[in-house]
Amino acid sequence: MPKFNLRRRDFLGTAGSAVLATAVIIPGKARAATRLKLAHGVGPDHPIYQSAEDFAASVAERTNGELVIDVFPQNELGTTHDVARQTQMGAVDINLTNPPVIENQAPATNVIQIPYQFDNYAHAHRVLGDTANAWLRELLAQNQFHWVANYVFGFRALTNSVREIHTPDDIAGLNLRVPPEVSIKSALEALGATTQTIAFNELYLALASNVVDGQDNPLAVSYANKFYEVQKFAATTNHIYTASMMLMNPNSWSRLSEEFQQVVSEEGLRTGKECQANLLTSEAETIAKLEAAGLVVTKPDTAPFRELMGPSYDILRERIGNDTWEKWMTFVEDGRQA
Repeated sequence: MPKFNLRRRDFLGTAGSAVLATAVIIPGKARAATRLKLAHGVGPDHPIYQSAEDFAASVAERTNGELVIDVFPQNELGTTHDVARQTQMGAVDINLTNPPVIENQAPATNVIQIPYQFDNYAHAHRVLGDTANAWLRELLAQNQFHWVANYVFGFRALTNSVREIHTPDDIAGLNLRVPPEVSIKSALEALGATTQTIAFNELYLALASNVVDGQDNPLAVSYANKFYEVQKFAATTNHIYTASMMLMNPNSWSRLSEEFQQVVSEEGLRTGKECQANLLTSEAETIAKLEAAGLVVTKPDTAPFRELMGPSYDILRERIGNDTWEKWMTFVEDGRQA
């Protein structure tokens, strides 16, 4: 499939819907192209980046250039939280993001990031894509998102510049950067770390200048953003599964023709599944790359970490609500049995 250079650094738009008809005329066509802005936060080495490029190219090809997706990677349009708000307002059309970025607005989205709830990737994908799908779709719709497809960031791992991590005791006392998300903060503090909230686009400098000892992200994200240049150790603690969902502004979605909606939906689902598969096959390669870059990578038994999650669960259950917590856990268990 041919690739297209679909990113437009000068197409930043203003407030209001970003579904715009441009003056670009497609050869052999009388009507202008419709353009959508898609934003995400990762670099070229991550499967999300690659799948987003594939999505944009495929949509353009299938619509003969009448629907163009301008891709803005690596937080070019703002932080993940900023872009989520922009998507809700319509200044960004499509966002590849983790729904708990709106947890202050919608605490129930934190169910996705309850620590150690998923056994593995297959389990997580069954829950998000099947057993909890309808419930999550309605929750996102209530918060101004149309859910197109699931991608994946991955299970979160730790990197730091102080010591190897084999047991929870090795985390105790570390000063770790966290995003402004209660689930991650509470999980790491339950393991004895102290935490600081630092914007992702400021994280590399914070690590390089020892403002913090380390950080947690899926290893593919850590590698894609070259954190190995300023860290010494990594550990596959797998404490939280970080989803990536293709979310769209509802007005941007509704303004598309049925034909374009079908193309966006089909290509989102296809590239989302490919992103999930590519992440699975690339994680071992990512670990090898981190080791080649000089990091010591450990793979601790996660059971002792899970046993210490009580304080985090108490915080999240109260924030999410007991009824929502219990309902969600039925989806998780159903996914385990599927």
